[in-house]
Amino acid sequence: MNLEELQIEYHTVTDEKIVAGALIKTVLGIEDGLVFKDERTCKLKRLIIIAVDKSNKVCYGSLLVNTDQSPKAPFSPEYFATQYLLHRTECYESFLDYDSYVDCGKIFPIPIHKLKSGEYHGMLEQEDKDAIWHILETTKVLTTKEKKRYGIKRL
Repeated sequence: MNLEELQIEYHTVTDEKIVAGALIKTVLGIEDGLVFKDERTCKLKRLIIIAVDKSNKVCYGSLLVNTDQSPKAPFSPEYFATQYLLHRTECYESFLDYDSYVDCGKIFPIPIHKLKSGEYHGMLEQEDKDAIWHILETTKVLTTKEKKRYGIKRL
């Protein structure tokens, strides 16, 4: 197997790679809950998987990774506190083009077939995963019901 084939195999999203903490790039659209300010209907997005229901073929929850926090967005200070700065380090070179924000204030359920049409880019480093899960567990932006549904709330 040559290098190109190895890279393709590595980036292929398989069931085994769809786990909490996985980094995936895929195309999402308005049907997935995205809102666009222009005429677009879809966009390549970076996701962090937080929960999976493989029997129902749904990624229970994923977090979007965005270039910036929008200062014009009508969100509360509590919502802005749910934004985690993920630094583009050597670990995330293939996933991020620059430092970006993980939006822990809104969880997106994404069908597994959409994830499989994307690209796998490894796993979160443990320090980042712990920090993101801490935000998810402690924020008041997400309800207790949402936290339980996505397996976030420690019972």
